[in-house]
Amino acid sequence: MQIVQPLRDRAFAGLWLSYSASVLATAILPTALTLMILDWENGIADLGIALSARTFGFLAGAVAGGYFADNWPRQLVLSSASALRGLAVLAIAWVLHANILAVSCCLFFSGAGEGTFRSAYQASMADLVPGDRLQSANALTTLSMRIALTIGPLIAVGLHGRFGPFFGLQLAGVLWALSALITLTLQRRLPASERATRVRGTNIVADFCAGLAEAFRHRWFVAGLAALLVWLGLGNSVQQLMLPVISRAHLGGEAFIGIALGAYSIGALAGGIAMGSIRMRRPGALAFCGLALFGLVPLALATHSAILIISAYFLGGVGIELFNIPWFTAIQNEVPKEVLGRVSSIDFLISYGAAPLALAAMPAALAAIGPGNALVSIGLIVATVPIIALLVPSAPEFKEPRR
Repeated sequence: MQIVQPLRDRAFAGLWLSYSASVLATAILPTALTLMILDWENGIADLGIALSARTFGFLAGAVAGGYFADNWPRQLVLSSASALRGLAVLAIAWVLHANILAVSCCLFFSGAGEGTFRSAYQASMADLVPGDRLQSANALTTLSMRIALTIGPLIAVGLHGRFGPFFGLQLAGVLWALSALITLTLQRRLPASERATRVRGTNIVADFCAGLAEAFRHRWFVAGLAALLVWLGLGNSVQQLMLPVISRAHLGGEAFIGIALGAYSIGALAGGIAMGSIRMRRPGALAFCGLALFGLVPLALATHSAILIISAYFLGGVGIELFNIPWFTAIQNEVPKEVLGRVSSIDFLISYGAAPLALAAMPAALAAIGPGNALVSIGLIVATVPIIALLVPSAPEFKEPRR
């Protein structure tokens, strides 16, 4: 199968195994943390503080990670990011689990490690994998992530029920330690960019601005970021709030939430497997059409129909991977390696940084225009904006014309 060809390279296979261990730990952590904190006297309030600290850490790590990935050996950046997360979570499990301030500080560093790892990993793939195999490598990465997101919470719940609140945190810490060790033992060293060997100690703000300038030089990248902001800020935010409400009121209770999200995961796995083998001359056209499919999710939620909602979540899962995999591949192929870490960090920072703000504002919007009107309006916007983005020159190809 074409999708497994990148694994023939032992260096990439090691990098992928390191990522797989890391993403499984990332999937275990939120559930293990939630189960631990909800047992506290001020559980709900403390949980909000803890998760916010992790989010702020991720945003800080996304900025710093791009700088480090472009200026230091990427193998060292990846190992350090995993080690930082492992130490932070093990500190919670073994020592600091009784104090919300201490837990939040540890989670800030855990989030920072996650943001750093993501930027460095995307850049490292371009170092190791030839351009014609990058799409398959990104598909393998997606499969690891989707499988981890499915089984990670189940593992956390099982460990909590059998061994208590700290075992899931300990397992996450061990997995991050394993991720760091695997990266350190890669046979092929992941170099810093050529620029880093010439310039050491440049200002992080100036470096970030240089990354911004490079990112916005690619018109397809700007169009993609705009579409991602609409998807995350509107489509994903409204479904996070309304799926539980509609499930409880109209679809028999909370069990339906798991069914809908399971359909989404299955769709994402199917999309990832398909994109491991599909090659297109105009990958952006497929990608933006795939992202537009998520507009079906809010529209289906407005109908309160179980069949339509499950079908929409499945198609939304397929569509998001039809976008994600060509998107990451285009960034790795089209952005110069010496700024790839920073451009990847800008992608994560802008798209994921806006999501919490949109989620916080969404309840007011739902109250102002009504849930039904909001779902229909947002569904139409999410379905339309990616198609409009295709009008941007270079967007259908995910590539600027050569001059």
